[in-house]
Amino acid sequence: MITIRTRVLGSLVGAIFGLIVGEQLLAQDQPPDPANIRGWTNRIERALMEGKSDVALQEINKAIEQAPLRSQLYLIRGSLLFRSGKIQESLPDFDKVIELDPQLKPYLWQRGIALYYAEKYEDGLDQFVVHRDVNPNDVENAFWHFLCAVKLKGVAAAQKDVLLSGRDTRVPMMQVQDMIQGKTTPEAVVAASERGRKLEKGNDYDRFYGYLYVGLYYDALGNKAEAKKWMEKCVDQEITGYMGDVAKVHLDLLSNDVQSKDSKSESGKPEKK
Repeated sequence: MITIRTRVLGSLVGAIFGLIVGEQLLAQDQPPDPANIRGWTNRIERALMEGKSDVALQEINKAIEQAPLRSQLYLIRGSLLFRSGKIQESLPDFDKVIELDPQLKPYLWQRGIALYYAEKYEDGLDQFVVHRDVNPNDVENAFWHFLCAVKLKGVAAAQKDVLLSGRDTRVPMMQVQDMIQGKTTPEAVVAASERGRKLEKGNDYDRFYGYLYVGLYYDALGNKAEAKKWMEKCVDQEITGYMGDVAKVHLDLLSNDVQSKDSKSESGKPEKK
């Protein structure tokens, strides 16, 4: 039989143990040191998955205050801002990386994507051209270069001037490159992406990339309905990481565009008497 004294002692020991464990967990959840770039990268990924990007932004702001000359912190913050849908706000950070560390410019494909969405297409072209120097077998780079070119000179001219990638072994990347050259169809890209066994959500990168680039391609052609259809299928794959968030940002923009057009259409209708 347990006495009252035993219960009290047990409660005190439990409370003390709980405080110790709580302090340890709290310490483990403290923001990393500004020099711990891997720690910050992991922390930002976790924050995005948990819907805590605003908290992470406050933390990375403090880290930059402590280490204002550490270029990779600006890359991390710029990426966080873009992936949170704050496109214009992300660009100064990507540019700051180059200011502090000019040799990093060819590696900043994230900057190129942000430039496209910010409608700075000439700068986007330049970024993707220099990125090919360090990543020559990346069809994604060729695709984003193509998107910028379409905005500047139209689809037909852009198809003749694709920044060709070397052999990209990911499915369905080579079909994607053929598509932007006008050599194959979006249907062929989808077929290639769906040829393999369907994997559970979060792991099916073939379908994710196929749907993503077909959706973006239809958007470049001006077919918003098809673009939205494929971007929804893309986002439904629940792929995490940078490109998963790019898909969400693009779908949000498409959805806002459709809503805006619907509102204008409704406002133009005559009132019923």
